[in-house]
Amino acid sequence: MGTPWREKAIRAALLAAGGEYSNPTDVLLAQVRAHLPGYATLFAVGDAQRLGDFVRAECSDLQSMLDGSHHGVTWRGDRCPTVLWYVGRFQGERVEITTVPSAQNAHGLLLAATNAEVLCALADKWAAFNLRPTGRCLVHSHGWQQAPELDAEIGRTTWDDIVLAPQLFEDLRRTIDGFVKHRAAFEALGFPWRRGVLLVGPPGTGKTLVCRAVAAQLSEFPFLYVRDLQGNEYGKNPITAIFDRARKLAPCVLAFEDIDSFISDGNRAVFLNELDGFSANTGLFVIASSNHPERIDVALLKRPSRFDRVFHLGLPAEPERAEYGRRLLSRGALAAKLEPELDVTALTAHIAKRSEGFTPAYLKEVFLAAALALAQRGAERLGQDYATECKEQLDVLREQIKKTRDAAALGELDAQEIGFRR
Repeated sequence: MGTPWREKAIRAALLAAGGEYSNPTDVLLAQVRAHLPGYATLFAVGDAQRLGDFVRAECSDLQSMLDGSHHGVTWRGDRCPTVLWYVGRFQGERVEITTVPSAQNAHGLLLAATNAEVLCALADKWAAFNLRPTGRCLVHSHGWQQAPELDAEIGRTTWDDIVLAPQLFEDLRRTIDGFVKHRAAFEALGFPWRRGVLLVGPPGTGKTLVCRAVAAQLSEFPFLYVRDLQGNEYGKNPITAIFDRARKLAPCVLAFEDIDSFISDGNRAVFLNELDGFSANTGLFVIASSNHPERIDVALLKRPSRFDRVFHLGLPAEPERAEYGRRLLSRGALAAKLEPELDVTALTAHIAKRSEGFTPAYLKEVFLAAALALAQRGAERLGQDYATECKEQLDVLREQIKKTRDAAALGELDAQEIGFRR
């Protein structure tokens, strides 16, 4: 359990962190140096909430030296930060590790060890540990953040959920499989082991689904998803910081969705240099998508060393539309509601024949809107009336799509017509 001087040191640091002028790191350091003469000390930044997992993985003879209380400190009417203090052995040497309290929460660590070289090695281990996601995924949104919700989502989408023209589907699978299975071939030929794939096409054609399927297939790699370019990591350009993190975690998947929305004249040169500059980017599988390829610089579209393959995910043809409908109606809760006498093949063929110009997202809306309409009328099972409703929803949706594509007609939509569901 806790020892008196460590309890007092933490109390003093908490009081300093809760004030407006004192520096808790200086207070804590002074206490450590006074009670551990001859120890080397070092501050290390990182997610201190992960300290428990780190010390359990790296240290032996581990002891917690605090009782977990808040040491009687009044913290501006709120709870104090959680502070941890461990003593153990790392590489055979005695080490002490404590979190440093701040006004937000425990922030960073103070490391102390009897051997300075061991201390530096411990700090390096901590830095590497902090780079890794707690699960598989990191999201860049105003800086890197852990993404447990994306961890849960990855894996739910597989290649069985992707409906594309057969040759396009095969080319995509071959590109992904080639990266995973043929690392030795890249190296034997003297090429860096890296690939870049750009998906272009209208909204709703499955680019996000493909990206998720890629993440699911490359399940042994960390998945880094870039949502924006906001943030300033130690003064670096955000694009540089993003690629730095990816290289340190390689092999990994680095995904940019809607890349045309944040690659601009002001940062294009930086992005091109990080993608295909002096750095080898070994182990990076970069996948990006765009709804507006006309906005993308030709340096990205037409130079293979930047994006090795550009795949156009266009509007599905009739066979793909029919297959998409069959898959949608054969799985999950919707499939469980269908009456046995409903001819799913005939229904999906009819919808496919009359839905030219529809994306998969619009096709899904046809089947979903029809089911919701019947549910609102009290239907518990979906029979022939569902087929009729699907056809009606198709007509309504097709007319509204025409209006949204025509600026003049769009102004004619009244309030009750906005939105695709009736």
